[in-house]
Amino acid sequence: MQEEFLEYYKDVSASIDTDDYFELMIRNAWHISGGEGHCENTSNKRVLVTHYDGSQEIVQLLNDIGLDLKDMKAVRAKLAEQGVTSIAEVKL
Repeated sequence: MQEEFLEYYKDVSASIDTDDYFELMIRNAWHISGGEGHCENTSNKRVLVTHYDGSQEIVQLLNDIGLDLKDMKAVRAKLAEQGVTSIAEVKL
């Protein structure tokens, strides 16, 4: 399986102009968090979390492939799995 993956992307990468764009393409296609600057992942869903103390933060949902964003219980579980606590409200 890994060999097939590497073989496929070896061929794909030849048609991509820059390593940075290739990195962005891979991150977005597979919902891999991270990257810096213009290589930063843009495909993972981000949510606005309001905490019980009134503070807010924008949180990227990690490993969000298959996550039903209409299922707030699942979204809250994902946030808890990521260590986000004292959640009063979540907005998409």
